[in-house]
Amino acid sequence: MIEETFTAYDIRAKLQDGVSLEFAWNVGRALAEWLTTTGTVAVARGQGANEELVGAVIEGLRLQGRDVCDAGSRDKEAVVALVQAAGYSGAVLVAHDQLTNEVTIELYKEEGHLVDSETGLHELKDLMDAGNFVPAAIKGDVTTLA
Repeated sequence: MIEETFTAYDIRAKLQDGVSLEFAWNVGRALAEWLTTTGTVAVARGQGANEELVGAVIEGLRLQGRDVCDAGSRDKEAVVALVQAAGYSGAVLVAHDQLTNEVTIELYKEEGHLVDSETGLHELKDLMDAGNFVPAAIKGDVTTLA
């Protein structure tokens, strides 16, 4: 995993340089373990999101026992509003800039607060690097917003 993938505010890299399906899967697993509140996590697609990467994040969350709300296409503001209104434990926003081929994964915790380098992004990286994930006894469910 490349160190530069974890920036001050998000996870960002060229698709071919560090954001693989396994990487996205582990983002979901790490977030599921790291969040301090139990409950559902929303996953949204930003502009140009790669469906396979979104699916890998969802699967990682589910394997750790988290229920997931597939929130469809949303921007940052809509993701924050959704987390706040529904009382979700957190959220993930996956986007892909087609021109630069750069993937961005933003993570949110309860009340829609962005997870950045000062509030836990490096802790998530450490969890991913360690890779000591034990799947939950019961896999989480997925619901889809209309």
